[in-house]
Amino acid sequence: MNRTYIRESILNLLLALVGCVVAGTLLEIGTRLLPTPYPNVESGLICSNQLGWQGKPNYKSTFATDGYEHQVIHNRAGMHDQERSLAKPANTFRILMLGDSFVRAAHVKESETSHQILENLLNETDSINSFEVISGGTSGWGTGQELLYYRKQGRLYHPDIVLLMFYLGNDFNDNLAGKALTLEGKNCYAPYFSLCHGQLDTVSWLYAPGIKPVGQCYDESQTIHNLLGQIYQSSQLYTRLEPLLARHVQPDKLDYYHFYLPPKNETIEYAWQLTFALISQLQQEIKADGAELAVVLITPADVIAFSQMDVSQRESLYQKIPDLRQIQQPDFPNQRLRQTLAGKGIKVLDLLPLFSQHMAETKKPLYFPEDKHWNGDGNRFAGELIYRWLRDNYKLYDK
Repeated sequence: MNRTYIRESILNLLLALVGCVVAGTLLEIGTRLLPTPYPNVESGLICSNQLGWQGKPNYKSTFATDGYEHQVIHNRAGMHDQERSLAKPANTFRILMLGDSFVRAAHVKESETSHQILENLLNETDSINSFEVISGGTSGWGTGQELLYYRKQGRLYHPDIVLLMFYLGNDFNDNLAGKALTLEGKNCYAPYFSLCHGQLDTVSWLYAPGIKPVGQCYDESQTIHNLLGQIYQSSQLYTRLEPLLARHVQPDKLDYYHFYLPPKNETIEYAWQLTFALISQLQQEIKADGAELAVVLITPADVIAFSQMDVSQRESLYQKIPDLRQIQQPDFPNQRLRQTLAGKGIKVLDLLPLFSQHMAETKKPLYFPEDKHWNGDGNRFAGELIYRWLRDNYKLYDK
């Protein structure tokens, strides 16, 4: 009697599980026949299981930025750059430039990008070496994705110097869990890193929409969390349910000006410490490969404009954003980054004072007025500044 009951119970359970699997499969098939719930905007980017998203290989399209129209062409690695071989030619010094949309620089022609300007300037000087400056930049990437890209692809170019182009406008935010871009009709979420007792967990985790991100230390829920993240990457059904699920769990999101103030809450300070830890980990892995990490700080156009405002102009801005009254030093995050990274033995070039001085003296914009990325003059000026800084701080022509 008991054995019969147990057998029937097991059979019923198995039938229920099979029924759930069949129902789920049918729902998945059905949802794939429906239009995607999110717009499919063509941007030259594609979803990536390892990086969240990356540039589309061999992509070609016409871009228009604030009236400036030009061709954007990706190489076979998906970068807005000329073709680069993995094997480093003899007598070649390589610089890998990591970053986000400021490095991708789809707002200008490839020949006008800061990385190409820098390469041209380096090769103008007589030397037994030739120089290559390789773009490792994709729109929307944070430091964590740049670390993952270096592990997967960047190190294969065998760079001698890696330049981390850190954008103070959003890189702190982009390192927190829940960063996504809408591509190919779905939200592509960036893998993220976490701290445990102040130490970086060097293994990245997948974001699962609707599920609270993992805590700062490992626990059993992370395995389930990662599994759900993997399911989301391939499931249209999960994509359909996402708006309903995500309504209950919203990722941390901060306005960038919060990082121009002394940290007022745990999320802001956590973002700072996580960013420092990610840069340290990147430095460690680059050093292990026999190369050196250097950091270039990029300041948002609005911060430069703020630093040049008179009293009445600032008062008008304070009426719209009262929190800005608390900003005493427009270069507060620059100072903190410079000091902390110097303590880790990392050289830093801060573009803020040089850009601010140039714009004040020439009255010429270095950023597009609406888009807020570097225009052609901004890319050229950045390339020139980096060239002079590298020339003065590294014995490039003695190698």
